[in-house]
Amino acid sequence: MIDIKSLSRAARTKRRYDAVLSVEDPGARRKLRFHRTPHPDHLVLRLEDIDMHDPELAGPHVHHVEQAVAFGREHVGGKLLVHCHAGVCRSTALGLAIIADRLGEGLEPLAVETLLASNPDAVPNLIMLEMADDVLGRGGRLIEAWNAMEWGNAAIAEARKKKLKVLTEARHLFATRPSAGFHAAGRAKPDRLGLTLCPVRAS
Repeated sequence: MIDIKSLSRAARTKRRYDAVLSVEDPGARRKLRFHRTPHPDHLVLRLEDIDMHDPELAGPHVHHVEQAVAFGREHVGGKLLVHCHAGVCRSTALGLAIIADRLGEGLEPLAVETLLASNPDAVPNLIMLEMADDVLGRGGRLIEAWNAMEWGNAAIAEARKKKLKVLTEARHLFATRPSAGFHAAGRAKPDRLGLTLCPVRAS
């Protein structure tokens, strides 16, 4: 089972899951954390929600997608929570990647349908979707499946337009790209008190 939620909803239900995948802004003040043990296995990805590669900003990197897919595979038999701030863009892109991975090749349209059945407001981050297609070796089929649904959808078009406007007019609000090129995934084992980010090896 995979649930994709906003930060506020995830914070209320986080202990109902076997594993939690958090996607947060690099400079976020509000973060989902566990402060007592035992707690679910917890992977944290830090990246800005931008839909294209930007050499100056701490946007998505293939490392983030690879770690999310690997985390999903580790917890295929349990309840997995995936969240970002709004539960609309970054978390749905990674959720779609995990769903598509579990369904297998050739069922990309079903993966999109499954995502939308639980998250009708999903607007997956575009560059993360492209990375997921590549990581899963789908040869563009996952992108095509999503684009077929998005084509002509006025609400999604408006959402993407607003995101681009914020990026264009308020770049100072976005974290700059670190010297390593991206913020590596951090993980906490259930026997730790709170969340001490343990770097996950970059692929």
